[in-house]
Amino acid sequence: MKKSLAKNAMYKAILNIFNLFVPLLVNPYIMRVLDLELYGAYNRVNAEFSVFLTLAAFGIYNYGVREISRIREHPEKLSKVFTSLFVIGLASNIVVGIFYFIYFSRVSTGVDYYIYLVMMIQLVANIFYIEFVNEAVENYGFITLKTIIIRICYLVSIFIFVKKPTDIIPYSIVVCMTIFANNFVSYCYLKKRIKFDFKHLEIKKHIVPLIIALVLTNVEILYSQLDKLMIGKYLGDVSVSFYVIPTTLIGMLSTVPLSLINVSIPRLSMMIGEGDKEGYMQTLDMTRNVFFSMMSPICFGVLILAPEIMWIYSGEEYVLAYTVLIVACLVRYFTLSTQSVIMNLVMYINNLEKQMVKLLAIFGIFNLVSNYTLVILGVFSPETSLMTTGLSIILFNIVAIRCCRQNLDMKLSYFSSRQMRYLGVSCLFIPIGLMIKMLPIGLMGHVILSIVSCAGLYFAFLYFTKDETLVIILRKFKLDRFLKVNH
Repeated sequence: MKKSLAKNAMYKAILNIFNLFVPLLVNPYIMRVLDLELYGAYNRVNAEFSVFLTLAAFGIYNYGVREISRIREHPEKLSKVFTSLFVIGLASNIVVGIFYFIYFSRVSTGVDYYIYLVMMIQLVANIFYIEFVNEAVENYGFITLKTIIIRICYLVSIFIFVKKPTDIIPYSIVVCMTIFANNFVSYCYLKKRIKFDFKHLEIKKHIVPLIIALVLTNVEILYSQLDKLMIGKYLGDVSVSFYVIPTTLIGMLSTVPLSLINVSIPRLSMMIGEGDKEGYMQTLDMTRNVFFSMMSPICFGVLILAPEIMWIYSGEEYVLAYTVLIVACLVRYFTLSTQSVIMNLVMYINNLEKQMVKLLAIFGIFNLVSNYTLVILGVFSPETSLMTTGLSIILFNIVAIRCCRQNLDMKLSYFSSRQMRYLGVSCLFIPIGLMIKMLPIGLMGHVILSIVSCAGLYFAFLYFTKDETLVIILRKFKLDRFLKVNH
């Protein structure tokens, strides 16, 4: 049975809003309580561990969503693929876990060693990370309810167990156990509905495409993960936090529009499997336009309030990271947003993985060389590393769009005319924000008035231009009277 794409997006949006709300409560508390150096050490260890976690995941999540989306109406095939991917995931996590233990046993001492050790909980949790099945069958109601309950437990646990500047290990344990609980609950839920089928395992069939997916995921390490690793090596642990905190913040704020991409993957994959090219193109265009209609005000709104947001979010110790937040907003909007659409909604689900991996590798190496050039020139910093990453992704996007046009015979542009309108009106936030900051109304007054003014301008633009995104939203909430006035 087909499920409503709008309802799925609503569930995903609710979940992501909640996932945004919890960190906005927890992270300011954590950054004010934990010692600056210890929190920097945690971020550095987490950046290194993420490389191992990516290897252990073996590309199963993205591959699983795509493959199971195409056979979700066939229980026997679904059970066979699910079992095969679970067995492969079990093996990959065990192998990587052994190498990870050897690695941190040799490179770490003191508190670092225990942070590395606690991170192994996530490798165990990764064995049970089968959320790709729920995503593929569009079971977003369960995902939303489960995650909200577990995140509430996480929120309570943070305030109970993390109270002193030295509580970095309790903090690490709470984070890792939350991930374990989230994955294990999903595993138990799905095991009641999907049976293991060990008699018809097809390991070899999936290995090559999984290796491609693994390479794809690992190539992405040449971007943001590379920045964090190099910052830790050349600038120190504290600088890692100055990079991680702003980029994580804009990443969290982007989760709501990104949810639209995530929930569209199964539907678009199904349309491709059914040969419905017209439906695919219509859904893709709608998804891109709605996505950018949300990303534009978020990125430019954060950009004009960057100093105030960093002070409110992280306190005085990290307030100078507002320059990183400004760069992160621009990179997120002009590069990563377009890359998310091209990679997830076009290239990957249309089986252009090889071309995508090749392009990501080329421009990832370009980013690596650029970063080392900055180090040699003595200008390497969180801001400049983000700039080189942004340049690398822009080049990737330009070439990738051309590749899609040639291989898929489809019209695809960097920005559509509607997206350019969203960008244009959002750019007006900058002069509005600068004028408001000249008023003697204090920090919170600047924040509140800027949000109200910019939000009012953006809504007025959508209303008077009869923007399709606003029309879709109003119709979903059955505001017919408002729509008639608008027409």
